[in-house]
Amino acid sequence: MPQFAPVRVYYEKSILTYFQGRALFDQFQDQGIPLIEIEDHNRIPELRELPDIEFPKMKRYLVLGIRKSLRLLPNNRSADFIVPFTSSGCSAMCLYCYLVCTFFKNSYLRIFINRQEMMNQIKRNASKQTRTKIYEIGSNSDLVLENQITGNLKWAIEEFSRLENARCTFATKFANVDDLLDIDHRGKTQIRISVNPPDLIRKVEIGTANLTARIGAANKMFHAGYRVGLNLAPIILTDDWQQQYLELLEELSSKLDDRLQQNTFFELIFMTYGLANDTINCISLPKAANIFDKGKMQPKGRGKYCYKSEIHSNAAFFFQQELARRFPKAKISYIV
Repeated sequence: MPQFAPVRVYYEKSILTYFQGRALFDQFQDQGIPLIEIEDHNRIPELRELPDIEFPKMKRYLVLGIRKSLRLLPNNRSADFIVPFTSSGCSAMCLYCYLVCTFFKNSYLRIFINRQEMMNQIKRNASKQTRTKIYEIGSNSDLVLENQITGNLKWAIEEFSRLENARCTFATKFANVDDLLDIDHRGKTQIRISVNPPDLIRKVEIGTANLTARIGAANKMFHAGYRVGLNLAPIILTDDWQQQYLELLEELSSKLDDRLQQNTFFELIFMTYGLANDTINCISLPKAANIFDKGKMQPKGRGKYCYKSEIHSNAAFFFQQELARRFPKAKISYIV
């Protein structure tokens, strides 16, 4: 399973006033990793000036900073609120990555040290609620990946276990979950494992865990008492997409724990692709698979494309039928 080890670390000096920030700084210094002081994690001229072809190398960098925006955003899909949490960006190089549309080549992993301030914001919000709300804590990064470096996901799960009127949720394409299995989470945490056909994972979700490892992680988390969902995300309509996804569903039906299959839920998320993705992929990953099919896609806002309405509807119906046949007790939370 992929393990992230940065080759260079950029840091805001203010992180050294936090216990975790000092601990990470000392750890990387002891490991002999170059440490470069910066003024602002959002503005690193040295990295902004690099050409796009350096994108794969930049994915091996790590930035440590202080998150400034802590405002919770209402949501009506996987959660009630989206939480700006302890990281953004990622070390993986998924060819469709939506963060590339925001940060372009600067979509490397950033870790924010002021985790208690973020948790305090959640606590204040939860204290005002009259019923349990779900907080999405992994919208801008993969917390299972980040947890390998910081332990922040384990910490967050323990924090949520003590909260009233609050549950947390996050999605992952990684499988390094052993650190989470012995936590007394009190049913307050929900994990969504993203899955795709093995060939797409290998060619498109570069640097993530393979399908077998992801299924294993889903079973482990279910056995540890977590609520576990499956994200078909993003659904990529290649020429042979029906055959690939039928084989994926057969694999899930065969290898997922029988009890999990009776208690899981699905989220269906079709791929959105950006012109920024196309530019970065063509320049920095010229041998990568081409997943941008203009014949099947239409503009979706500025610089982004989604599948045409009829194609999307027909594919959604296909998945609804096939999921109902194999997982009759599982719900589809939403399709987008």
